[in-house]
Amino acid sequence: MLGGYDSIELLFGKENPSFFDGVAFVSDISRFRRILAVGDIHGEYQRMRSLFDAMDYRPEEDLLVFLGDYIDRGAESLRCLAEVKSISETYQNVITLRGNHESLLLDHFVEHGIEDIIAREGIWLENGGDDTLYQLRRLYEKSPSEFESMLGFVKGLKRIAVVGREFIFTHAGFLKKPYLKQKEEMLWVRRDFYNGYAGKQIVAVGHTPVQRLRAESDGTPILQKNHIWLCDTGSFRYDGHISCVDVKTGEFWQSEDKME
Repeated sequence: MLGGYDSIELLFGKENPSFFDGVAFVSDISRFRRILAVGDIHGEYQRMRSLFDAMDYRPEEDLLVFLGDYIDRGAESLRCLAEVKSISETYQNVITLRGNHESLLLDHFVEHGIEDIIAREGIWLENGGDDTLYQLRRLYEKSPSEFESMLGFVKGLKRIAVVGREFIFTHAGFLKKPYLKQKEEMLWVRRDFYNGYAGKQIVAVGHTPVQRLRAESDGTPILQKNHIWLCDTGSFRYDGHISCVDVKTGEFWQSEDKME
C-alpha cells in the first residue's frame, strides 16, 4: 500500500466491511490474475461489447468490478443493464456497483409507477432517463416479471467494494467521514474527492468523464498522484470510450471508436 491514512478504517472503523449494507468485500485477492474496473457505460452497448472483445476477460481468473451508470444518454440502456445483470448472475467473481443514474431511476419509481405515463418531469428524466423509462415500460408491457427482476437487480447494486486492503471501488468517490454518513454522497461527489483524497488505498471511480476534468485529456483513464483511478472516459461522447483498468498493474483497455 501507499502512504496516507487507512481509508477502510476511516469508512468502516474496526468492523468487517461486509457487515455493512451496500458493501461488497473481497478479502483474498491473491487468486486473481487481474482486478478490473469498468467505467461508465451509459447505454452504449456496441462499445461495451467491443471493450470485452479487447480486454480478454477470463471469468475464472479475473475479478470484475462495474463502477455503475449502465443507463441513460446512450440508445441501448436496457440492453446494457441486462448484459451487466447477465454477467453478474453467470459468473462468481463479479461486483456490480450503483451509479447516480441508477439511483435516480430508483428515486423516480418511489414517486411514480411504471404505468404512470404522465410522469414526464423529474431530475432523472432531465438527465437522460427518458429513453430508459420508455424501454423499461416496453419491458413491463411484454413481461411484468422480467421488469420486476430488472428493477430488483438495480435495487441490489452495491455502493462500494473493498478488495483486499489495497483497493476501493465506488461510483463517484467518498469524503473523510464514516460510510454510513455519506451513502448518497458517494454517488455524486466530484472535486472534493478528487482534490481532497489522501488515503493509502488505490480508489477506482467513474462518474465524471476525464475529458471534462482535463482539457488536455486524450480520453484514456487517469491515475492521479493521490491514488485515484479516473475510469470514466466519456462512453456517450462521440470522441469517448468505455474503459477497463487493471488496478493491479495499471494496464487498461478501451472500446473501439464509435461507428456511424
